[in-house]
Amino acid sequence: MVGKPGTRLPACKKIFGSFSLFNIKQPFTVLMIAFKKMPAQEFIKLAKYLYVLSIRYNVICHHSPNEQESLYNKIAIKIFQGEYTRASHVKNSEEFKKLYPDDNTFSNAFEYHKMPSRRSSMKIRFLLSEIESHSGNETDYTKTTLEHICPYNPEQNWHEYFGPGVNDIQDRLGNVILLKKDELKRYSFDQKKEFYKKSPFKLAQKIAEYKEWNLQNLNDYQAWLGQKAAAAWRVG
Repeated sequence: MVGKPGTRLPACKKIFGSFSLFNIKQPFTVLMIAFKKMPAQEFIKLAKYLYVLSIRYNVICHHSPNEQESLYNKIAIKIFQGEYTRASHVKNSEEFKKLYPDDNTFSNAFEYHKMPSRRSSMKIRFLLSEIESHSGNETDYTKTTLEHICPYNPEQNWHEYFGPGVNDIQDRLGNVILLKKDELKRYSFDQKKEFYKKSPFKLAQKIAEYKEWNLQNLNDYQAWLGQKAAAAWRVG
């Protein structure tokens, strides 16, 4: 028996909020049919699967939306016709498997991923908060601020300290972390590290483990972050 619509909304609030935040529309072809055809708990599971797929496929890997729309249409038809009656039927389908970037593909794409941090601060805070939450530190991204480890517009002292590549990292996901408030301004890395050590955020604590902040360590950290992201957004 299909559950009442109201029973589904609280569990799906974050998922649908993420679709809106990243302007992801493709899953709704499937979800509109599933809403009518599937029991409430199956609908919620399916929404979670499509959320994970969307972060991997659309947000990080930037794969073709044309193929996605075509395969989503096939899934929607099979749900409508009663061939797929459970979320697991969709998850295990050939259509879903074709779209789902595996862990290596996803983490490799994440490793050097950039997002325009000044225009996309909320999106980045959402992504980092999900990794924080998966690491055991439940985080509300709306109550955080974005901290650039190497300042967005570095002054001469940061140019000299960081070295080559300093002008190419502003929007790297590995150069930003979450903080409760913006209070470090243009502190040196040594000064920032002392603050990061005491931060409640796991990613800030990880950055504090580095003796210095340079391109090699940024690359190392973002590769590590990619592995954490693959675990945070994974369909089991």
